[in-house]
Amino acid sequence: MNNFFNLKIAVLIFVVFSKVSAQADAKLSSYFFTPMTYNPAYAGSYEGISLSGVYSSQWVGFEGAPTTLVFSGHGTFINSHTGMGLDVINDEIGASKETSVTGNYSYHFNLNSKWKIALGIKAGVNSYTLDYNLLAIENPEEYSGFSGTVNNMNFNFGTGFYIHDDKFFVGLGIPNILAEKNRNDQVYVLSNNNKYYITSGYKFEMSEYVSLQPTIMTRLSKGESQSTMFALNSIWSEKFYASLNFEPSVSVGSFIGVRFLEKYMIGYSYDASINSFSRYNDGSHSFFVNFRLEDFWKRERCSCYSF
Repeated sequence: MNNFFNLKIAVLIFVVFSKVSAQADAKLSSYFFTPMTYNPAYAGSYEGISLSGVYSSQWVGFEGAPTTLVFSGHGTFINSHTGMGLDVINDEIGASKETSVTGNYSYHFNLNSKWKIALGIKAGVNSYTLDYNLLAIENPEEYSGFSGTVNNMNFNFGTGFYIHDDKFFVGLGIPNILAEKNRNDQVYVLSNNNKYYITSGYKFEMSEYVSLQPTIMTRLSKGESQSTMFALNSIWSEKFYASLNFEPSVSVGSFIGVRFLEKYMIGYSYDASINSFSRYNDGSHSFFVNFRLEDFWKRERCSCYSF
């Protein structure tokens, strides 16, 4: 396959992928590490303070493939019912780059002696940049409107909730309910629809030290195909972590992680494409780090798969 044909494929995928995913919420295979990015109600879901970093490189070997860098921190503050957190996300896809910074607030309270509910909101800003100079267009004179750099800033506001007991949880998150339109002087680059994330899971206590938790996340958006990911997560003695995930007709992957000195964790995941695009990439790699502390309130941890 010659370089020119590779270039045409890259430009085509960039255009298609930009229309459905740029300015959207980063969807990492091991989504259970950063649930607050999809649903602000998860702020404070861990009984202490948790700080996580994620670096993901998708479609390795494919020029212009997406890379994502996430920082997510949350904990309980003010009182045992109040969760607060911060997300910083940087996405680079081909010639486009998006950076978002959002604050999260949640309030947790008891429905009865067994069930609890958390309600959350998030607010922040998204910065979007598209550099046409990085695109190799065969006949530039035919695309006079595509030149220079597009820079846009949008405000972000989202909401969500989840309900749980000591084993089961289910939640709905809308990371951004404000319409976003990014454009240059002549054409729209992107118009982003609302996305709805439905998450659920159940924890099985296999023994005093081992637990298994199947989870599911479904993303719904007008004008886009439904996306659903299944994962089976396991924990050994709060020290060793493993997960298998599957997104029908898209990818299959796994994760391993280890916690040491109680406060620190590192992990790695690999995902392989299972569609026709698998011929053009060598899979996706993600690296995780986590640091956590106990806080004064020490509220009981959510049954959701949180760190």
